[in-house]
Amino acid sequence: MPKAGAKPDPTAGLDGLYFAAKLLVDGLYTGRHASPLRGAGVEFHDYHPYTPGDDLRTIDWKLFGRTDRYYLKRYRRETDLNLHIAVDGSASMGFAGLDVNHAKPQPDRPTKFVVAQRLAAALLTLTVRQGDRAGLGVFDRRLRCLHPPSGSPRRLQQMIAELERIEPAAGEADLPASLDQLVQTFRGRGRAAIAVVGDFLDEPDALLDVFDRLRFAGHEVLVFQVLTPDELALPAASRGLRMIDPELGPAVNTRPGQVAQRYRRLMREHLETLRQAFAARGIDYVRISTAEPLIGALRQYLIKRTTRTL
Repeated sequence: MPKAGAKPDPTAGLDGLYFAAKLLVDGLYTGRHASPLRGAGVEFHDYHPYTPGDDLRTIDWKLFGRTDRYYLKRYRRETDLNLHIAVDGSASMGFAGLDVNHAKPQPDRPTKFVVAQRLAAALLTLTVRQGDRAGLGVFDRRLRCLHPPSGSPRRLQQMIAELERIEPAAGEADLPASLDQLVQTFRGRGRAAIAVVGDFLDEPDALLDVFDRLRFAGHEVLVFQVLTPDELALPAASRGLRMIDPELGPAVNTRPGQVAQRYRRLMREHLETLRQAFAARGIDYVRISTAEPLIGALRQYLIKRTTRTL
């Protein structure tokens, strides 16, 4: 239920979140930048004569040069994709940004968790639409909900419905314990792709350790880091701010103008450390600002997946 006095959200509720995700996915397949996603692995199967309405991107132009006829390449899946989406639902994900003049959250900006919800709903929809299976987990200190991967449209709606009902919990996240708990649920079912959505403001060593364990077990790891513009670059303020850790509670009084330069340097170093570490491990990494449209992040994901599977 919306809180009293809250502004109406056009994407609120199952219908809003479900259809917002559908519109996002539809947007990936329009325009000249769209790319096909073919699952966890494909192999060439045979040729098919072109008929009007077929996708021109699959025409074999070399064969056309030899035969002067249009033929489409057809592919066959080597394996189906099981995508597990893990969303950070801890207190820090409830941050939307600061009004530097009044030192309070901005009600008209989406929180990191709202953006994570929309992204996860779109990833679920995209995966199921491709004929693969997608599952969902939301965690803080532990998994708060778990839906095993499914390709059923009905299960997709159920996952998005529960995702819509969840709000960030008090306290900090325990990513290692939560992902270990998630992995236990699909032991013996083969390799999986695990997309983790969160702000990743923890110490890099702890994050990388759990991802290394997942990769050692043969799983593919994808990381979506969601941050607000204020976290990426601390805004200037003419007055002091009282900063409160939403997960652990400690507070500190500060003047952003005095610490902004050092903050931005430390944030750049943290993000660069993560980027290099993920790249070295073959982990797909997409950074998302809550102020930017999600279509760009989804397109990056789609291109990365397509590149991996061709």
